Amino acid sequence: MEIVAVDLGYGYVKAMSSNGKQVLFPSIVGNGYERGLMDLFGDSSRDISNIHVKVQGEDYFVGDLAKESRSQSRIFERERFSHKYTHILLNVAIQLVTDENTNAVQIVTGLPLDFYQSQAKDFQRSITGVQPELEWQSGPVSGHRKVVIEQGLVFPQGAAAIFAALMDDRGRPVYADFMREGSIIGLIDVGFRTTDFVVVEMKQGGSFVPKTKLSGTVDEGVINLYREVRQAYKTKTGGADLSESYVDRILRDKELTYRGDKIDFSQVIGRSLQAITANIVDRLKSVWAEESDLFDGIFLAGGGGSLFAEHFQPAFDHRLKTIPSSQFANAIGYSRLGKAIFQSESTDSDSVTKHG
Repeated sequence: MEIVAVDLGYGYVKAMSSNGKQVLFPSIVGNGYERGLMDLFGDSSRDISNIHVKVQGEDYFVGDLAKESRSQSRIFERERFSHKYTHILLNVAIQLVTDENTNAVQIVTGLPLDFYQSQAKDFQRSITGVQPELEWQSGPVSGHRKVVIEQGLVFPQGAAAIFAALMDDRGRPVYADFMREGSIIGLIDVGFRTTDFVVVEMKQGGSFVPKTKLSGTVDEGVINLYREVRQAYKTKTGGADLSESYVDRILRDKELTYRGDKIDFSQVIGRSLQAITANIVDRLKSVWAEESDLFDGIFLAGGGGSLFAEHFQPAFDHRLKTIPSSQFANAIGYSRLGKAIFQSESTDSDSVTKHG
């Protein structure tokens, strides 16, 4: 049975399986429709940017393709576990990273810190069991597939990323000095809509416990940068709107061609990054106060980690360490936690069977 780790971020879904496969796609679902032109593009219809599925007779575009939908949505509701689109994203992610003959999986996922306490049990319950069948119209998977989630684990976002920061894929410590009992580790996870921050204290044997009063969520993230870029575009073009895919291009290239002329966005992006970082840092400083001076290490994670890194560093005396593959930090943490827990349960079960 495969173990699948899924990070259902507001911006992107990140998923990885114990078979080594991993995937990244935007957390967007939209109403689908028949696209006759796709037959002209041959193998491109099997691309991850062309995910079109039917669920219980209804058509949906997922990920990049959803940006073409007449009605598209990200899951911003507080109770995400009850939203139909959450389960479509989860199901698509599972099928993208598992083998076609896999029909049962164990899942590890998470929730933002502010929602974890009140929603974790309901979310775990809602994702366990037989999942709706997906009929793939286009995308990397073909045909009809249904999977069963035999076990589900839900962890707090950010806390899971600590495992990605402190240990390698074989479970060996990356920062031996941080693993000592009593060490205090902070982590800033800059996501699409929110920024989670978590502080943990290391215990004997390499485990840790969160320090609740120093952990929380800031309602600032990459989406604030998107809004600033869109507003700047509207100002520079006399009121024209800009789709999300073009915002991604602007953030990458720092410019965009409009009516044959290049519009430079580098100053807008720079000012926005500084302002958003200042808001997040103000919140962190109000919670952490002088205690952050005593942290043994502070890590930066999340899809926005690399975007904001140079702006965060001065506020923390250039002590921040960026986690490799920071966008996948939570998924990596979920995966390592899941393997440790599920394998331990399997060993215990085998021991009971042998001695029963």
